[in-house]
Amino acid sequence: MAMLPIFSGLFGGIVQAQTVTTEQAPRLGLDESKFQVAQPQLPQPTLQAPSAVSQPKSISISKEELAKYPELVLRALLPALMQNNAEGVALLLPIYQAQGKTDPMLVMWGEAILAQQQQDYARALSLYRTLFAKNPNLIPVRYQMAQVLYLNNDNEAARDQFEKLRTENVSPAFVQLIDRYLTAINRRDQWTFQGGLSYLNEANVNNAPKAGTEVNGWKAWQSEKAEGIGYNLGADKKWSLQHGFFSKVSLSGYGRYYWDNKKYNEFNARISAGLGYQTARSEVTLMPFTERRWYGGGASGSDALKRFSQNSGLRLDFSYWLAPRWQISTALEYGEQRYVTRKHLNGNNYFWSNTLLYMPSSDQYWVVGVDYSRDNARHKDNAYQRKNIRLGWGQEWMGGISTRITLNYAKRQYKAADFTGIRQKNDEYGAQFSIWHRNLHFWGITPRVTWAYTKIDSNNPFYSYDKNRLYLEVSKRF
Repeated sequence: MAMLPIFSGLFGGIVQAQTVTTEQAPRLGLDESKFQVAQPQLPQPTLQAPSAVSQPKSISISKEELAKYPELVLRALLPALMQNNAEGVALLLPIYQAQGKTDPMLVMWGEAILAQQQQDYARALSLYRTLFAKNPNLIPVRYQMAQVLYLNNDNEAARDQFEKLRTENVSPAFVQLIDRYLTAINRRDQWTFQGGLSYLNEANVNNAPKAGTEVNGWKAWQSEKAEGIGYNLGADKKWSLQHGFFSKVSLSGYGRYYWDNKKYNEFNARISAGLGYQTARSEVTLMPFTERRWYGGGASGSDALKRFSQNSGLRLDFSYWLAPRWQISTALEYGEQRYVTRKHLNGNNYFWSNTLLYMPSSDQYWVVGVDYSRDNARHKDNAYQRKNIRLGWGQEWMGGISTRITLNYAKRQYKAADFTGIRQKNDEYGAQFSIWHRNLHFWGITPRVTWAYTKIDSNNPFYSYDKNRLYLEVSKRF
């Protein structure tokens, strides 16, 4: 699961001779950072099981010479099929098919192995099931079919086939191999947990503009400092169903705690549960969710956390490997936002996110993403639409150093003028750089040093600001 970023809202007070109403206060609408952008998952190492049958000794002979000996072709093809030797099958099967008399089952078996090598698991399974229906006693066919089911994330069917294989009269080494697969399948359905901490030292926690800023006689609020920690927690669980389907529940929480300025403390909790479908190359989930936020209240608040808002809706996630080095991820989300006291901010919100991942090598990746969000608050001066583009680069360097750079630019436009008489339009810039050493870790946790820069250039001077943050973060998945 993607971690929720630390929220940074627009909170603060305005000092002016007249009384400032809630409608005139700085906007407190749904910030885009509440959304989880579509995050591609970097590929995880898969189980590499050794062959159940010892490998034959290699011989050297040309295709032309081999074609002159049909019996030799057949004698070489049979062990290649039984050992799931895709290279041998790719060489021998065309020669075998060119012969006048062939066994259709052997041809089908070879085509199944080649389909698996090409990651065409749907075709491979179709061929294996046809073979298995004709002869259910072929242990190598059952084993290879179980492997393809495992690779295609059809966990229940794979488990069933591996468990049946274990009851056959096979060697202890083969039983150990089967148990490795069963253990890997069971781990796919285990709870996964993740969490992180970061040290925060905010020079402008309330996103105040430049000191002395005035708009039409209104004076802007002053910046405030805060020191504390940011934290996030998450847990996910899948339950495999038949034919690649699964049910899933996700729990996540994130927040900030400032020990010297507690009125800016906050905590957000989200729970979602739904259904999904997965194959080796794709995954789709449909998850209803509900989210609650507790907040100190900002400049006019108190040190105690209070219920601030809730957001409930539906989220659709989809990811697909276009090629071995390319993956696309998409997320669609709809929510109904309700506030405890600021009723004028109530409304619905929409979010659409697309991310493309490219991995030219195992030690480098590139990410580009585009996002669109819209918040339809009751008061139009708090309603907006936002378009965002993201670029990321991750690199593992020699000497154990790793870095990650992300850049983003967004255009935000509100639907109506606010109390200053200005219809707000923002250009929003962000940059983040993280560095860590892969061999520097404590209890399995690798600390990272991160620098983040944010700049908001608005036609309303009240909402223009920029700030730098340098912080230490640690995170762990277990």
